[in-house]
Amino acid sequence: MEVLRLHNDQYTITISTAASVSAWERFERRVGNEALRYCDYTSSFASKLSLSQPKAHFALQQVSDTEATEWKEKHPVLFETNEYQFAVEFHKSLTLDGNEKHNPHVRHPLKSVVDSFKFYQSGSDSGFLVGSIDFLNSPGKFRFAFEYYDLEGQLCEQWFELYVASPKLDTKNDLKKITALINREYENYVFDYLTLTFSSYNLQRAERNNQIIWLSIFKSVVDLYFRNVRYIMSKPNNKPIRRTYVSRPERIRRWNQQEEERFKNLGADADKHFFRYEQTENTADTKENRFVKYSLHVLGKKYRQVFKEVRSLYSEMDAEEIAAFENYSRIFANLESAPFFRQVGAFEGFRQESAILQQRTGYSQIYKAWLMLRNSLDLVEGKTEIGMKKIWELYEIWCFLIMKRLIAKTLSIDIDTELAKPADEHPLIREDKTEMLVSLAQSDVNHIVEFDAPNGDIVRLEYQHTYNRRSTETKTVTTEQRPDIQITITKPDGFVLTYLYDAKYRVQDDKKSQEEDMDIDIADFPLPDAINQMHRYRDAIYYSMKAEERPEAKEIIGGYILFPGRTFGDAIENRYFYKSIAQVNIGAFPLLPAEEGVDGLIQCDLLEKHLQDILLNNTAYEQIKDSIPQKGLQYNHAIHNQTELVIVNQAKEHKRTRMIDQQICYAPAAFEKGSLRLIPGYETTKYALLHNGTKGDLFELKDTGVRIAPKAELSNKLAIDPSELTHEYYLIFDLKSKTPCATDIFVPKFGALTSAPHFVKYSSLGIS
Repeated sequence: MEVLRLHNDQYTITISTAASVSAWERFERRVGNEALRYCDYTSSFASKLSLSQPKAHFALQQVSDTEATEWKEKHPVLFETNEYQFAVEFHKSLTLDGNEKHNPHVRHPLKSVVDSFKFYQSGSDSGFLVGSIDFLNSPGKFRFAFEYYDLEGQLCEQWFELYVASPKLDTKNDLKKITALINREYENYVFDYLTLTFSSYNLQRAERNNQIIWLSIFKSVVDLYFRNVRYIMSKPNNKPIRRTYVSRPERIRRWNQQEEERFKNLGADADKHFFRYEQTENTADTKENRFVKYSLHVLGKKYRQVFKEVRSLYSEMDAEEIAAFENYSRIFANLESAPFFRQVGAFEGFRQESAILQQRTGYSQIYKAWLMLRNSLDLVEGKTEIGMKKIWELYEIWCFLIMKRLIAKTLSIDIDTELAKPADEHPLIREDKTEMLVSLAQSDVNHIVEFDAPNGDIVRLEYQHTYNRRSTETKTVTTEQRPDIQITITKPDGFVLTYLYDAKYRVQDDKKSQEEDMDIDIADFPLPDAINQMHRYRDAIYYSMKAEERPEAKEIIGGYILFPGRTFGDAIENRYFYKSIAQVNIGAFPLLPAEEGVDGLIQCDLLEKHLQDILLNNTAYEQIKDSIPQKGLQYNHAIHNQTELVIVNQAKEHKRTRMIDQQICYAPAAFEKGSLRLIPGYETTKYALLHNGTKGDLFELKDTGVRIAPKAELSNKLAIDPSELTHEYYLIFDLKSKTPCATDIFVPKFGALTSAPHFVKYSSLGIS
């Protein structure tokens, strides 16, 4: 499907994609009436522009009958969820000499973009430059730049600038708020250098200046800066000065009155004497020229430092981009050593403003570039082009910052006041922001923010908490689990509740969402895979716990997805991903910045209500009594905090004998009937009662606690046929001895007879 065509006498640019209708429909619902005038298009060469028109069944239509270089307030045709094919057809306008280096080629800082384009010659002076670009997670302005040699053999540099929109996020409003909040907390983190697209911002004075920002501004002003330095060297601002000389009378052209009278008084001997005279001369050693020389030295030194750092960080920089930067270094060196500046002294600053620097041609442009390179960026729409980090990464960090603010709001804590307090004043919020900056750079480092709640709870918010085989507290025996955000609530009695959140910059296609028979314009859906991942997070972390490493009374309560979903009205509460929270405590919350003029941080208040429930409204038991955190297991409040627990397990005689010989007690762990239902405190179980339905023997357990094992491992340990094991996973308790500590216990005496394994209190056994 062709979505754009740019045509002129020299070349035709065509952009196409497999499908973009669904992306447009989602984008239009996202931004509303602004969709048809959302962006601008700009070309370096006067051309005619044609765009696919949503109102005309996406047919390609010419925007205007006349050629232009700028088209304002048009609709976007490129979206960050799609891959696009670019083709430039040259109309008998090329000089082709057989040297591949002279063939038309794309210019971009990213080497991968340059390498994806190939040139195919179709005639002696024509051909095609074709390639594809995937804009995944890279919304913003995109400059498609290319070079070729025309029929006169002159190098032509052309470019076409267009906008890549997002069907998930309003990048002109939502993204601005997201980056502004991140920049407020972690200054300049949002910027990057080697990016596919870029954003435009205004300049303002800042305390610090990011290297990437500096280099981006430098690229936008360096060519004009060098041109004006050369202009000044050819037409400098000179200053007239009067110099006094001593010479013979015949060499003096202008006499002052005093020396002229002296000459007359000397009479015939006057020619034998020397006389003083004054002469006005122009000099380039002015304070303005000294400033230009100073700016060359300072900017050249700064540039070499920044380029060295950026080149070491970004290995994917295109070779031509590197060559262009190295050429800038040579230009700085050549200009600094030019003969003109040898007659210019050292810059000593300005005692007052210079009208020449602000008004005169050449000097004013240099002074403007100097001011730009001394300032940072303000996150408002402007003209300075700069790359941004991937939008999914920005969204993830923004979700963490929103969670921090919502927790503080829920606990009625002034976040700015508390974070500003020194440690000896015992602030209610504790955070080391330097740790966050490390965790942003290193994915294996987590960041912690702690809150003291009014009810005595300690609330801990963590970014990128990692569970793996090397974890000191809670391990996973399989793959590493790293939820983006984790909240743990430590109760005064030591009971710990854990909630997992994962930020996903992904939204399910509307066409797949109609199964619920609801208006697709009401709200978005998270991807099913994202919901399933929360099940995997919770189950993998929980089932891997060992008693000797597991904190007492710690429970993984729920897992939730945070996604950029649209919400309108109360209908969102009827969506399955929200209703599932009350049923299994796994679900999703839509999270987008609040609209302009609306109070609050976010559009939908469901997440805020959820935080109020877990932080303020419910006791520890109320939070867990209806949740089913581990594959259908249920809680029993009657034995909460009971340390003397007994696992009651019915088995036939040969099975009981086998367990006693191997000194283990095992019970199935799964959804099905007959599974062992865990309860808080189960990890401190002290005894196992192995019975035949009527009477049983009581065995003391080791302090190793409970562990989980797959069917195959248990089968090998017991040397039995796997078909006898009807479940995939089993919970295993180790017997301290083959000899029971109590025998002939009458089972119906302490409860209803049941064949399913379960827990009881030791006191209910009736043993003195």
